Amino acid sequence: MRKSRVGIVSRVLALLTALSLISGAASAAAPSEEEVSRIFRARKTSGAMVLAAKDGRIVYSACYGYADKRAKEEVTEDTYFKLASVSKLVTAVAVMRLVEAGQLDLDENLGHILGHPAYEAASPYFPEISLTCRHLMTHTAGIRDNGGGFTKKRKLSLILNPAENKKYSGFSKLEPGTAYLYSNFGAGILGCVLEEITGKRLTEAARALLFDPLGMDAAYEPTLLAAPEKIVTTYRVSGGADITRAFRLRQPYTAEPNPEKDYYDSYGGLWMKGEDLCRIGMLLCDGGVLEGTRYLKEETVAEMRASQLGRGGIRVDSPYGLNVERVTNLLAGRMVYGHQGLSNGVLCSLYFEPESRFVFALLTNGCNVNAKQDHICLLSRDLFALLWSCFAEEASGTGV
Repeated sequence: MRKSRVGIVSRVLALLTALSLISGAASAAAPSEEEVSRIFRARKTSGAMVLAAKDGRIVYSACYGYADKRAKEEVTEDTYFKLASVSKLVTAVAVMRLVEAGQLDLDENLGHILGHPAYEAASPYFPEISLTCRHLMTHTAGIRDNGGGFTKKRKLSLILNPAENKKYSGFSKLEPGTAYLYSNFGAGILGCVLEEITGKRLTEAARALLFDPLGMDAAYEPTLLAAPEKIVTTYRVSGGADITRAFRLRQPYTAEPNPEKDYYDSYGGLWMKGEDLCRIGMLLCDGGVLEGTRYLKEETVAEMRASQLGRGGIRVDSPYGLNVERVTNLLAGRMVYGHQGLSNGVLCSLYFEPESRFVFALLTNGCNVNAKQDHICLLSRDLFALLWSCFAEEASGTGV
């Protein structure tokens, strides 16, 4: 069995040479295959890809294990992974493209954006407080993930409109803007906003706004990928199959957008290759510039990373800026930004540190996600520490 094998992408050494010539980081050296394999094995990883970027270039990339165990199909750089909640961060980039284009105001009432006719979206507990995209992106809308109308796939106009939501379904008793409550469905509503404004189904909207300009092959629906046969089968913590590739590809797809009900797609359903996820991190790490081309304004990226306390009625310092988590427990003495995604056994992580221009991306189709420290999975923590020590620690003068 070859599960412990780590495949290092061949271009790594060439990129390391270029990095040392450009930045003077002559001591940068890739970790050994055994080091990386040992970490993956320790966390019972089924299949994975891990990457690091430094100074605007991918300097390390490794594949591990199986995309599909039954077929003994190994992970390659062409494998697509489900991003789980890292989808939220990528969705936010598309949302901010609309903001830059003047098509969306983050502080506009959601009922004015989504309603036909317009209504005043609000928590039924606090009908006088306008619900906005800024509430959704900071996880301060007070929307619950357990029970209620969202789990029953009711129309948004029946949940977000207090005049219709007589049972207070889908909301906590927290006043919007005053408390942090992580919400998948809140983030999912952003996908409905994208559909409503563009008039396109979510994948097509994201392609027009983000994926096509960046030259990326990604989709919220795997059958829309260029090579859907290369998506992973996902596995539980136990190592048993959770959802097979074949099952996912049999699911029907509706091309027509339905902004009233499409809030299940954008919070965790994005599929992408490892290199492209790392490039999203590079874009946000480098202030909206990727490979020499500007795609977002520097001030837009700064706003995504910033605390929203005092903006648009937000009265709490949420750990999230605009769908970007501000992580204080990963790197000693530094703020790291990004997102972690968990779905059954699936773990996906994207973290970046702008001062050092270091980006870390990890995609798996199954591992021991229950092994955590300070809410961060140990697989991510261990690999981040290793790659930071190889490519960024000496230049930054700090440790993990």
